[in-house]
Amino acid sequence: MRRSAVTGWAGLAVCLAMAGAGCAGKGAAPADPRVEQTDRLVRQRFGRALAELPTLRLSAITPNNQNICDEFERAFSLHHASEFGQKVRIDWRDVGGGSTSILQYLRNVYARSSTSELDVVWGGGDYNFRKMAGEKLLTPMRVPPEYRDNVPRVLGGVEMYDANGLWCGSAVSGFGFLYNRMLIEWAKIPPPRQWQDLGRPECFGQVLLADPTQSGSAATSYEMIVQSAPNWPAGWARLLAILGNARRLADSAGQAANGPLLGETPIATCIDFYGAMRVAEAPEAMVYVSPKGQTAFNPDPIAILRNPPHPRLAQRFVDFVLSRAGQALWALPAGADDGPARSELGRQPIRRDVYEHYAGRMLPWIVDPYAAGSEMRLDTAMLSLRLGVLRQLVRAAAADNLTHLQAARRRLIETGFPPARVADFNKLPEDVATVEGLRRVAGLLRDPTAAERTVTGWQRFFRDKYRRVAR
Repeated sequence: MRRSAVTGWAGLAVCLAMAGAGCAGKGAAPADPRVEQTDRLVRQRFGRALAELPTLRLSAITPNNQNICDEFERAFSLHHASEFGQKVRIDWRDVGGGSTSILQYLRNVYARSSTSELDVVWGGGDYNFRKMAGEKLLTPMRVPPEYRDNVPRVLGGVEMYDANGLWCGSAVSGFGFLYNRMLIEWAKIPPPRQWQDLGRPECFGQVLLADPTQSGSAATSYEMIVQSAPNWPAGWARLLAILGNARRLADSAGQAANGPLLGETPIATCIDFYGAMRVAEAPEAMVYVSPKGQTAFNPDPIAILRNPPHPRLAQRFVDFVLSRAGQALWALPAGADDGPARSELGRQPIRRDVYEHYAGRMLPWIVDPYAAGSEMRLDTAMLSLRLGVLRQLVRAAAADNLTHLQAARRRLIETGFPPARVADFNKLPEDVATVEGLRRVAGLLRDPTAAERTVTGWQRFFRDKYRRVAR
């Protein structure tokens, strides 16, 4: 009954969401007063109009979206004109994929040449930047002292910048969930605040998740859920309760985040950036939650590539992105003083002083990662060990057995969660029931034949267990 009614409300939810997005998009974008201000300053300093200044070119490769590229290019060009008497045009290189595609592209280019003819690589998470640093694809850069003063070397167990200046976090990303106000009210779901709230009986069939074998951000968010509990078995039980409430597992994190916006389901897990974009499209309807104390913040870095064609300009761009003025672009409303000109970017700045200086003026879904209790301390060694195992375990437990999982979860709800049934439902396969077992299985999964045999065994284990619980 609840499922069909939610689907029936989808049209209204879409209309409300599109109405909210449409109102923001009506009319031409207002003129940016900073252009006039910069023109006056340029005339005073250099005796020429802004339009008369020469234009330098910088090249960058990034998975960032067009709004981010446009806003930072516009702001940096104005900054560079007022400081150095030259405008800047950035040539954004698109290699047809995300951060992994960029890493492979750079590997191929540097295998054939000493230069990539690119200046800057920006965005995509610290994992691939560590690889680029280790493979000597980056050149050391000057890290501004005010950046070091406002960014801790380590936050919640995660490095925020490279000790040798090969890369620096330019923003931080967290993980959480998105919900549709109207749909959770109709479904009588209390507004969720913590991960475990998504495992409540009221959320049965109401959560949209992503397949962790298809989405790296989904896999990381599941590890956050596990680490939010006291130990591995308790963390798995917390995650399994949420998986058991899934309507379905989407093929990508972005697709899952569309669910509440389009009225498919009230709640979806997602990375903060996806959540912010959906809230920006329909601010009256959508809410993004970064569960306090239950999400780690990871850096989204910037770096200068090896043998860049324009090293001085590349350093100036890095300086701007890491400056307080550059950081403000991430979090302020469009058109606000110091904010982006046209498009809200909705990302978390990495500098502590930005949260202090712009307190009360930032977009409502921006979470201060430095506020007491905001972040969890991530066990990065456990994440490295368990992430690959967890992806395949979720595949076997949920993606490949979703109908059986839902039937077992429904039976638990109907019978009032009897302890013996719950214990059976939460039981892990014996080979991964302990940390020692996880370590051994992580090694096995590196071999394709052993991996397929292991996952097939897990599929049988979960199917049989769910059938038993559902009786």
